[in-house]
Amino acid sequence: MPHLRTVKPVLRGLLGFEAGHYGPVQFSDIAAMPIRLGAAVRNARLFHPVGVLAKGAIERVAQHGSGLPIESSDIVGRLSKGVGLRSSVPDIVGLAWRMPALPSAATPWDVLLASTVADTRILLAPTTSWSGTTFSSLMPFRFEGEAWWLRARMTTQLSGSGVSMEVLTDQIDRGGIAFDIDQARGRGGFTPLARLTFTAVDDSAGDVAFDPTLHTPPGVHLMPRWLTDFRRAAYRRSREGRDAD
Repeated sequence: MPHLRTVKPVLRGLLGFEAGHYGPVQFSDIAAMPIRLGAAVRNARLFHPVGVLAKGAIERVAQHGSGLPIESSDIVGRLSKGVGLRSSVPDIVGLAWRMPALPSAATPWDVLLASTVADTRILLAPTTSWSGTTFSSLMPFRFEGEAWWLRARMTTQLSGSGVSMEVLTDQIDRGGIAFDIDQARGRGGFTPLARLTFTAVDDSAGDVAFDPTLHTPPGVHLMPRWLTDFRRAAYRRSREGRDAD
């Protein structure tokens, strides 16, 4: 159980008493309040609490100027389990990575994907295997007046069964893990965009708070805006609950 000194400040924040302020509260903040409390109680991420952080690279394979402005660069990323169940139990799994800021941007670019029903874009689904799972952005990106979706599929064949973090760590250390990253415009079909590879487990970075609602380049944003506002509040509440940057 968490110590009262951990939970009390969170409760004060939930009730609007934090730092003695009684300012207006957005609906998205109210809806996301349980996430902050849950993260404080667990002293960890409420969602995707179990994961492995790794260094790697992304290599653009699509023609430049075609689709989203993802460029080749070094990245840091995370593979994770949504609930953190035993490796033999189906779980929603996640893939996140952070790219350096583009020349005109003030922040890096974070992308978060989660496992979905095969050939769908928004239907979250638990999986029993890292290999063969489709990861989706769940929400499209607005860029140059068009809606763009992202998906990923692991191309590395892993040994063993289930969604074990130990298998991931071992494979990254032995030879790396690769993903094909595809993009689709609107309701159109997916085409190759980039290849992402994790090459080394990163034990030095601590708790990297990936946030695709805050960390996007100019001209790129998630849509619809009301759902983006809720996700932004949820990520912030989670960081506050576990005292992460």
